[in-house]
Amino acid sequence: MKKSLLAFLLLPALLLAEETPKWTLQQCIDYAMEHSPSLERQKLSTNSQTLQTVIEKAAFDWSISASDNYTFASPDNNNSATIGLQKDFQNGFKFRTTATGSETEHNDYKSTTVAFQISKQILGGGTALETKYNLKASELDELISQNTLKRAQRRLILDVTLAYYTIIRAQQSLTVKQRALENAKQNLLITKEREKPLDILTAELRIPNNELSVNSAKRTIANGLDSLKELIGYDVAKPLDITGEFTYKVQTIVPENDLEFASDNLETIINNRLEKQKYDMLVKIRESHKLPDVTLSATHRQHGDGDGYNLDGKDDQVLGVSFNWTIGRNADIARYEIAQNNLARNNSEYFTLCQELSANISSYKRRLDEYARAVELQELQCNLIRRQEELYRDKWENGEIDILELVRTQTDLENSYVDLSDSKINYLELLANYMFLIGK
Repeated sequence: MKKSLLAFLLLPALLLAEETPKWTLQQCIDYAMEHSPSLERQKLSTNSQTLQTVIEKAAFDWSISASDNYTFASPDNNNSATIGLQKDFQNGFKFRTTATGSETEHNDYKSTTVAFQISKQILGGGTALETKYNLKASELDELISQNTLKRAQRRLILDVTLAYYTIIRAQQSLTVKQRALENAKQNLLITKEREKPLDILTAELRIPNNELSVNSAKRTIANGLDSLKELIGYDVAKPLDITGEFTYKVQTIVPENDLEFASDNLETIINNRLEKQKYDMLVKIRESHKLPDVTLSATHRQHGDGDGYNLDGKDDQVLGVSFNWTIGRNADIARYEIAQNNLARNNSEYFTLCQELSANISSYKRRLDEYARAVELQELQCNLIRRQEELYRDKWENGEIDILELVRTQTDLENSYVDLSDSKINYLELLANYMFLIGK
């Protein structure tokens, strides 16, 4: 009966524990990829750019037009209808065809005309490159947007990783501080048995200080979990915990290989190259506009003879040329120079990106080596201080030293454990940043 009652009383606590999921880092990343608000906004922007490309492609679709007009004119009213079909081609040619039929009441006059026209600007613009520029630029912008989305996804993975490690850092610190609190309580029990006022007071002072540190670490963990939930799109009001698992492993860094990989895969560099393609096209387009505008056209018309809706009448062909020139072309020359400036700025930005990338890779390599060595030294220091603490504890228990010396050694040992954990997390955080830097 007592066991049943105990199980009943513990049931709510067990259910509460089951309701709090413990996630690994990968689970947090997977959830963020599906629910992150910031990533969702970036996906919408990418989708909008894809739709913009659809709009630009539609500029080269066939279009049809039709009209019907009735003219009231005494004594003979007139009715005319026109249908047209037109299309702009990506090579700069324009095609137009129209069919017109008209009828005059009372005199049975019916007229039909069909016309076909093809035209192209051959000077001062109108090149195939200019005609399809908006479409080509939109396709390039679509690739840029997709790269930006990819970078946002990698950035989100980095942010989730760093947030996860922040919580682990606090958890590791909490474990050490809880151990320090237990040691302080144990020391107090032993000192009370010896009835030494100074040792008792020293041991008592350690307890509130350590308890404050424990409470501070718990608060840091709770705040870190809230930040993580907000980042991944998880309801902040719902409980969530992490497993706290992490594997410390030194990774071999080869700067030359990573620099080559980054040059081929880093989104900022790829987007710079895509922008350069747009600037290259604009320079060529603006250069062509410095010349006079010359357009050639060829038109064929087939007429009816007025006796019914037929095409038995005469036909004619028209070859046309139009010329237009703004004297001096000052505006077009200025636009050409602006396009050249934009291209030069793009080249300068590319050089800067490559310089910064190379310098950052070298800097990260040195820092990673330093952090890896710091972990080795910290592990060695922990082992030495632990041995020292054991020796001081034996001396204290034997009454050879007072508690102050033992407390100092215990404090050093606790701090060394915290420093060791921090060093490992620092290395993993730096490694995560490095992977983001090179595009992995």
